[in-house]
Amino acid sequence: MIDTVDNTTSSGGEVSNREALDHAHIDIRPEGRQIVIDRGARSQEVDSGDRGEGKSSEPAVPVEESTITGFSEDSRRRLRDLLHSLKRDAGGLFLTLTYQDLDPVPDKAERDLDTFWKRLERAFPGVGGVWKMEPQDRGVVHFHLMIFGVDFIPVQWLSRIWHDVTGEEGEAHRKSCVDLEAFVNEDGKLQSYMAEYMEETYDVWPGAEPGGPWHTPGRWWGKRGVDNLPFADWRTATVLEEAEAMKLISELLDEWDVDIPSGVVPPSLTINTRGDPAERLDQILDRL
Repeated sequence: MIDTVDNTTSSGGEVSNREALDHAHIDIRPEGRQIVIDRGARSQEVDSGDRGEGKSSEPAVPVEESTITGFSEDSRRRLRDLLHSLKRDAGGLFLTLTYQDLDPVPDKAERDLDTFWKRLERAFPGVGGVWKMEPQDRGVVHFHLMIFGVDFIPVQWLSRIWHDVTGEEGEAHRKSCVDLEAFVNEDGKLQSYMAEYMEETYDVWPGAEPGGPWHTPGRWWGKRGVDNLPFADWRTATVLEEAEAMKLISELLDEWDVDIPSGVVPPSLTINTRGDPAERLDQILDRL
């Protein structure tokens, strides 16, 4: 079944690292949760200036972290794309890191996370992860991490490391600053995580004052140990006529009420699925 809130065009990096083909085709991550309907490399060159959901030939302009105020829908989409690009059966650990007495500014929180991760990497080589920053109910930052490449980490060790890194002094923090559980990416599990922790977007950090440190919190999520993340491989599932690819893309965008300029058909469309993408692909091909 398709997750209609997760239908987006592909973005850069590992998520869209696919072979460019001249002819229209459909690519699939059989072990992941993604499908891409692609009109072909030549049509991408022609349409690179299209607005809306189309790709662009222009290089992405890096955004200074100091200018980032909220967790936007675009940032949320990129995070969804990344998580759906991972293998469905890849197990790992879900980790939450909290503060108690301290209310760090963004730079301090970022340094704490960086130091914590470096200690984790030294102790567990081959680890990779995806982190997400969230405000607690009282507005203080905490971090969620999906950790891959290791099946078990003593929670007492994690608590000691995070407690030491943050500079918290209270014994209560040392005992309860970390929450750890194992997960398996069975169908629906990843989406449950995203629904709980990534459904809400923020224009600004809750309670942030204009000009204050949390008015520009920087990045809300990121990757660590990228080479160790369990990305699912791409495979070209079928070759199409360009008219067929355009028809599929147009019909799906209409079905999802995606607002793009009239007459514009994006060069490609990435579909993030809840379960087996091969089953969803069969449904898509039935439209032809």
